[in-house]
Amino acid sequence: MLQSHVNIFNIQILQQGTQPQTLMTDIKRYYPNWFVFWTVGAKAQSTKKIAILAGTDVTLNCSFKKPEHVPLKKITVEWGMMVDKETIKHLVYTFQNESAKVHREGSRVDQTGLLQGNASLRLFNMTVADEGLYRCRVIITPNTYKVSSQIGLQPSVSLPETAMVMEGEERTLMCDITGFYPENLSVTWLIQNGSRVARGSMARGAISRDVCTGMAVPNPDGTYSVSSHITVQASAVGSGGAMYICHIEHRSYPDGKYSKSILLTVQGGKPTHHSISFILGFITNYTGFSPWGNVACVFCCAGTKACTPCRMVTTDVEW
Repeated sequence: MLQSHVNIFNIQILQQGTQPQTLMTDIKRYYPNWFVFWTVGAKAQSTKKIAILAGTDVTLNCSFKKPEHVPLKKITVEWGMMVDKETIKHLVYTFQNESAKVHREGSRVDQTGLLQGNASLRLFNMTVADEGLYRCRVIITPNTYKVSSQIGLQPSVSLPETAMVMEGEERTLMCDITGFYPENLSVTWLIQNGSRVARGSMARGAISRDVCTGMAVPNPDGTYSVSSHITVQASAVGSGGAMYICHIEHRSYPDGKYSKSILLTVQGGKPTHHSISFILGFITNYTGFSPWGNVACVFCCAGTKACTPCRMVTTDVEW
C-alpha cells in the first residue's frame, strides 16, 4: 500500500484488491466564527490543520495518484454525506463519464484538477445544514481512493475580563456560550485565587457550589446557546482577588476544550454616612417686610448604591 502526502493532508492510496482505508477529517468552527480543518491518517495518525472563515467556503481535499494516460472519461468521483464510514446518507456531488451532477447547491470539483489527481470538493457558503460526515470516492481501474470529513460549529463565548464585588456582598458572574453545534457541551467553573500561592503557582480547582448551567437552547439558524453562572461571596475572593474561569468542552475545538477567565476583586466596605449636597435656589417675593419668599432645596445623594433619585422639596421660610 502506498501513502501520498499532498499539500497539508495525509491521504492513503489503495491498490486493487486491498482493503479500503478511511481518513477522518474534522471541520470545526474556531472562535469567534472560524472553522478548523484537519485530517488524521488511518495509520500514520498525523494531524494537519487549516482555518477558514465560517459562512464562506471550504475545500475538502481528496487527492489520488492518477496513472499516466488515463482519460477523464475513465475517472469517477463520488462525494456523499455519510451516516457512518460505510453508509451513505445522500450524495453531494458526482462526476462520471465526463459529466458532473450537483446534488448540494454550491458544491464543485475542478474537472481539470482530476487530470492531476485532485478530486477536492469546494463547498460554498458553509452553514449548519452542512454538518456531517463526508466521503470522497474516486474510482480509476484498477485503483480506488477514499477520504472522509466531519463538520462542527464552534461557539462564541462572552465573559467580562474584570468585575468587582463590594465587601460583605456577593456577585454573580455570567458566561454566555452561543452559536455551537452539535448540542452536546459541558461547562465547568475553575478558580485561581491570588491569596493561595504555593511555590509560585496559583492554586486551581473546580467549583461545584453556587453554579447554575442552563439547558442548551436552539437558535433560529440551527445552532445552540447556553448560559452558566456562578455566585461568589466577597469573603471567598480574598484580598488579592481571584481569577474565575469558564471552562468549556465541545467537540468543535481543536483539542476539545476552551477557557475564558474573569478577574474578580473586592471593593472596600460601605461608607458610614452618605454624602449629601445641597443646592439652594431663591425666588424673590416682596411681600411685607420679607425680602425672601419660597426657598427651593434640591437633595441629591452620591457615592452609594443606596441613594434614591434626586427630588425637589419646596418650603416656606420666614424672614
